Amino acid sequence: MIPINKNKKTLKKLQDILDEQKWNDFITTVESRLEDILGKEVEVDLTGLRIEYKRDEQDTVNTSITAKPEERAKKFICPRIPKWVSPDHLTILGVIGMTISAAGFLFGFVNRLWLIAVPIGLFINWFGDSFDGSIARYRKRTRPNYGYYIDKIVDAVALIILTLGVGLSGFVKIEIAFLFCIMYLALMLHVDLIVHVQNKCQYTFGMLGPNEVRLVVSVISIVMLLTPVNYYDIYGYFLTQYDIAVFVMSVIMFVILIISIVKKGIELNKSDTEKW
Repeated sequence: MIPINKNKKTLKKLQDILDEQKWNDFITTVESRLEDILGKEVEVDLTGLRIEYKRDEQDTVNTSITAKPEERAKKFICPRIPKWVSPDHLTILGVIGMTISAAGFLFGFVNRLWLIAVPIGLFINWFGDSFDGSIARYRKRTRPNYGYYIDKIVDAVALIILTLGVGLSGFVKIEIAFLFCIMYLALMLHVDLIVHVQNKCQYTFGMLGPNEVRLVVSVISIVMLLTPVNYYDIYGYFLTQYDIAVFVMSVIMFVILIISIVKKGIELNKSDTEKW
């Protein structure tokens, strides 16, 4: 026989565990604590960098370092793009640029002069990728659904092309190159989901965005051109300095992704439950 007092204590513990109000209080406390922790990030004044504009019915925010210079470039260049050049032409040009960069990495391992093609290709990619939508908005000939779909899926294809070029080159192991690709695509998915639920496109994370990634990759290609490849034996696994650099970049993107998910999850939860 189990003592009655022990049964009462067990029942009381079960009631405490199943108490909905206590769980709600616990969740509120955790959310509050997370907000306190995430709110203590290094404070950077992004006011001077922030660019906001309408992309059809979509609110777009750009807080990257290159946001304002790029916006000024668009205002200067868009009126000077020949009328026969369509947004689709520029989209194709962007893919061609990324293919040139991939070829630069692929053949650059054998002949370093090929690495000169990497920043050139990334510049061409930037021009095509940044101006295809801009020229459509400038000419007031936008195709919201087509444009958004083509822009996102072509960006993914271009990234895979670059990843193959890097991963098959010998500078970076294919698995590490694809780790970087996966992290980048996950961040793209995060951005696209926010567009779906909030109609807001913020494809930059703090002061970093696609342009900053292009600049970092360009700098790495110049370093590859000027310095020899070094190999490090890490527990029997031979890695180049570029393997390590790309892996570190992938880890940083993963941390950014997790922080972004937590912050956006708290925001959306509050928005969804405020009328309960």
